[in-house]
Amino acid sequence: AYNAQRVGAATVALGIAAGAYEEALAYAKTREQFGRPIAEFQGLQWMLADMSIQLEASRAMIYQAAASAGDGFPDRLMAAQAKVLASETAIRVSNDALQIFGAAGYSRNRPLERMVRDARMFAIGGGTAQILKTQIAGSILDMKVPQTRDGYLERS
Repeated sequence: AYNAQRVGAATVALGIAAGAYEEALAYAKTREQFGRPIAEFQGLQWMLADMSIQLEASRAMIYQAAASAGDGFPDRLMAAQAKVLASETAIRVSNDALQIFGAAGYSRNRPLERMVRDARMFAIGGGTAQILKTQIAGSILDMKVPQTRDGYLERS
């Protein structure tokens, strides 16, 4: 059941990230500085490109994790990977969107300030990123987790 919840949480985190990206993209096209849209500045173009790449990578991983369920629950490793990637993407993308908005992004009249706060929750709820990374490491290294006082034990 945790695996299904993790894929669901990853999906919501992706939605927050996508919303922040769309807000930033629209703002960059319309906000002008020095007589031209800020979307024409290379530094902001690179930020938007990175945001787009992170979104698509997260989306692909979530699809893969969800598809692994078949008639049951999603694969444990894929669900953990999807949640970690999507939650970290939500934090990065919403923070970058806020950077593109500048001070205007903090306004409660815009949805972005809430997106930044909400994105942070997904790296904590449903298994912290650190706990999930420990599970991922245990799976890829074929080691028993959590670590014991004597170190990692091989799975029997």
